[in-house]
Amino acid sequence: MTTIPKPSQKTPEKFNTLQILRGGWYATWGISLLLLIVSIQGVRSQRDAIKTVGDDAAPSVLNSQRLKDAFADMDASLANELLLKPGDNARVLKDFEKNRVKIAERLVLVSKNITYAGEEKLITAIQLNSSAYLLKLQAARDTHKRGEIANTLNIYREAANLMDNNIIQRTEQLSELNSVELDNTYANHKSENGRISFVIAIVGLAQIAMLVAIQIFLYRRMQRILNLPLLGATVVSVIFLGYTLSSFVGATNNLKIAKEDAFDSLHALRQMRSFSYQANADESRYLLDKLNASQHQKSFDNKIATIIKIDPNQSNKSIDSIITTVGRGDRVTGLTGLFADELNNLTFVGERELAIDTLKKFTAYLAIDKQIRQLYSSGKVAEAIALCIGTNKGESNWAFDEYKDAQTRLNALNEKQFYLNIRIGRDRLEYFEIIAATALGGIAILTLLGLRPRLVEYL
Repeated sequence: MTTIPKPSQKTPEKFNTLQILRGGWYATWGISLLLLIVSIQGVRSQRDAIKTVGDDAAPSVLNSQRLKDAFADMDASLANELLLKPGDNARVLKDFEKNRVKIAERLVLVSKNITYAGEEKLITAIQLNSSAYLLKLQAARDTHKRGEIANTLNIYREAANLMDNNIIQRTEQLSELNSVELDNTYANHKSENGRISFVIAIVGLAQIAMLVAIQIFLYRRMQRILNLPLLGATVVSVIFLGYTLSSFVGATNNLKIAKEDAFDSLHALRQMRSFSYQANADESRYLLDKLNASQHQKSFDNKIATIIKIDPNQSNKSIDSIITTVGRGDRVTGLTGLFADELNNLTFVGERELAIDTLKKFTAYLAIDKQIRQLYSSGKVAEAIALCIGTNKGESNWAFDEYKDAQTRLNALNEKQFYLNIRIGRDRLEYFEIIAATALGGIAILTLLGLRPRLVEYL
């Protein structure tokens, strides 16, 4: 009996060459589209974070603090005016008018940059209360001219209460509202940034891997050693991925410098300045309102402690010892408060020297304040008042202006770095959509040009 051999059965390939080439073509186009979408979304998220920090929240925080400065300085000017005889207050009146103009200008600035819910309501309250304050101020001036000391003090106390518990409080709330938005936006951006960068890297590498795999397949299946269009697509893909990650990571780093290095210092400095103005007003109130002198003394001490507080266990030369360690790498010890926040965040060239100069001049102002209180306690009221409102070298307002000038330079350095890094970060992302569309479109076209001749062979 003859056995009929069974025909051999070859396992058919799952995909033929045509299907594999088409699949590679479609996959490359799909990955390119996905990379375009992911990278553009990531860059737009980056732009939104830069806009919130650089254009919306930070300027409002700083302008709110500046507004607070002007109000506190205005109140100090009023207290100084009431300490003097009506005919001896020309310089104080000039200072008052400067602050009145500043307040008007800064109210316009914060009004132009209303972004978040609640800002408009706070700005309206500030405007209404400042109008009420000016009415009380004028009433205090009128009674002061008539020599009605008791009525003047009563009206001033009402004005001071309005300033402290309404106007200053509202400006601080306006600043805090924007500060919270800024911090939340930045925190969210930091948490999302790593994920976005990872996705962009994975998709970009997948695109490169797909292009390389297609070329290897062509070499093995068709003995095609080099496919110039596919090689070009691979080169463009590598360059685009590098450019995207570089732009994205670079802009993220610029935002980090702007927020963590520059703005955090700037915010502490602006708060420090605001508390300084309020403390300076408390110094004048201490001399003006004898009945509540201890209360004004306590208010002054609390504000100074917020600005700078030296560990009582430190020696009398603690400031000098602290200065020698500033900016040397370790955190400042023996010192707390807003000044310590700045001294622990020295980043930019020249910042250490400016911070030390500011610290020295502030402590010089505090030394003169101590002299004022000693004179007042010993019954030398006229000498205490002269030292408090004097602008000559060695007098309180001179020392305060010296401190302000030093701190202004320190502020300016951080503000310059803040806006510089915001601008650089924004510039890194400029025209990204056009570049991305051009590059990924070019990859798609080069892929088609590289595969089309091979596809035609099977059609």
